[in-house]
Parts: sequence; C-alpha cells; structure tokens
Amino acid sequence: MIRIACVGDSITFGAHLEEGEQAVYSYPAQLQALLGDTYHVHNFGVSSCTLIHKGQPNVWSQLPLVSAVAPEIVIICLGTNDTCGGSRNCWSSKDDFPFEYRELIDTLRVWSPSPRIFLCAPPPMVLDTPGLDAARKQDLKERQPRQQELIAVIKELATEKGVGFIDLNTPMDKRPELFRIGDGVHPNKRGYQEIARIVYGALLSTLSSSADSSLPPR
Repeated sequence: MIRIACVGDSITFGAHLEEGEQAVYSYPAQLQALLGDTYHVHNFGVSSCTLIHKGQPNVWSQLPLVSAVAPEIVIICLGTNDTCGGSRNCWSSKDDFPFEYRELIDTLRVWSPSPRIFLCAPPPMVLDTPGLDAARKQDLKERQPRQQELIAVIKELATEKGVGFIDLNTPMDKRPELFRIGDGVHPNKRGYQEIARIVYGALLSTLSSSADSSLPPR
C-alpha cells in the first residue's frame, strides 16, 4: 500500500463541511476514493495553518505526525493563510516564504523513505462568489494579488527543486459555484471534489509511467 500525506490548511482539512463529513467529502477523502485500496491517503490539513514559522499554527508543528506515517508521496497545499495581514500579520514576513519552503522540501527529502513531493498552487480567492459582504470582499481584494505573488514563488521552487507542481488556482478561478456562499476561499463539496480530481490527474500524469505506480484508470 502506497502512503500519501496531504499537508495543508483548512482547504486540505475540509473546513466548513458538516461534522464527520471530512471523512467523505474533503479532498483527501475524495482522492482516496479515486485511488482505491492500493493507496492510503492521510489528511494532515490544519485550519489556519501557514508555511512560515511565524504563523500559528504552522506546518512545522505537523511534521512529526506526517513523518510517523512514512509517506511515499507528500502533497503540500499552503500559502493562503500566509497572505493574511491584520492581527495575524503573516504578510509582513513574506520574504521568509521562499526560504522556509526550501527548508520544508529539504526536510522532507531526508526522510526514509524519501517521498515524492508535490507543491500545489492553492485554490483562488473568488471575489464574485455570491453573498460576500463588503468587509470580506475587501479582505480578499487585498489578499488576492498577494496569493498570486506566492504562487509564482511556489512554481519557481517546484522547478528549482525538481518536485511536482499542481495548479489548483487557474482551473478553479472565476468559478464561484465551487466555493461556499459568502466565503470565496473555502470550497463547497463540489469544490473539494474538483480539487481531488485535479490532484488525481496530476498524480496519474506524473506517476503512471513509473515502475512503482499502481494508479487505477480514471
């Protein structure tokens, strides 16, 4: 059985689903359904999680839990909360983002077994989602270009480090039907399904020709 660790924030966790629904409708759960019994997908998503150390909580506090399952594939989806200003003020540490992402990749690579790593561009902030109030829309308007700045960094790092890159941003942009009404950041059930579909497609494309791959057909 091939172990996959999905690492990230509330979007990985499956935020705003009904209690108990994360086990069915979160993107890692739906990815598990697509992959079948030869894979075991672990959900290490934590609401409000950041990449940078300054954020609380951050991905670094989760690494012992992730390491314990000895994943052979790690899928990372972070950056949305790193755009936050206000009381969280993560954006003031944006210059730390590329250095700490490199550190994260290097940390994972020395694990045994050394996992295949995929970096995700996080889903977009969709300002035309129905029901956004003025304050929410203004917050997302400020954070949207910040997110694009971080996505450019993530894409460059994937190339620099020779790891996989999965774009969740472009295919979900301008699709408000995939996001919670009044939210614009967190997917609804259909949105989580779309993330699972995109991730599965990326895994299929990257790993299907590998000798150790047992991905089922779509």
